[in-house]
Amino acid sequence: MGEKRAFRGMLHHVIYLSVLVIAGSWAAAPVRSASIPIENASFEAPVVDPNGFPAVPYVDQWTEIDMDTQNSTNTGVFTNTPVGSPGHIVNADGSQLAFIGSQAGNALEQDLTATYQVGCDYRLTVAVAVSGLFPPSSAEPVDTFELVLYYRDANEPVDIVRQAVEATGLSSTQLTDVSLYLPTVQTGDAWAGMAIGVALRATGMPGGFWDLDYVRLAESLPYPGLALTVKE
Repeated sequence: MGEKRAFRGMLHHVIYLSVLVIAGSWAAAPVRSASIPIENASFEAPVVDPNGFPAVPYVDQWTEIDMDTQNSTNTGVFTNTPVGSPGHIVNADGSQLAFIGSQAGNALEQDLTATYQVGCDYRLTVAVAVSGLFPPSSAEPVDTFELVLYYRDANEPVDIVRQAVEATGLSSTQLTDVSLYLPTVQTGDAWAGMAIGVALRATGMPGGFWDLDYVRLAESLPYPGLALTVKE
């Protein structure tokens, strides 16, 4: 009897420690996160003709807003140069990237099928570099670039949050991840339940170009409360 009682006590102790470990791991990771699909997120379409000009003034699946209304020369996709050649971007995702002219008014936008969910927060991330031949200005006034999350009201985009990025310090051969954060969506927010809008916008002066790649959007939702009971 004494041995059985001791065994039950030891088993209870092991179960109790296991519950503490599990509860501790949940506490260390209090949210669950999901990736929201973005069409042509790495700008691999349209495919640039390898035997032709290394850039095209089109970006599939994105709405282009271009100050050059006739030729659309401020937005498009281009092929990364071969490894070891001048201007090669070493950490590109895939073989192509997008470009946006630095003048305010040039932009890429995409309305997603996903909607802003109450109780969730959102993080938009894009990899950014500057053109090696025609970089945005790093002198005052410094050219900037914006990440934007928006929704549509009567078909007009309404910005929710914006994050500006300066050209200063950015590389022409290595992309840097920059992010925008939207806090938890509340029931009374005008964008709750609305389609998610993603925008990448130039907000500087003409003359330079931004290089963009690998656009990502993560949705996070806190885990519900967890009640654990250990019985004798």
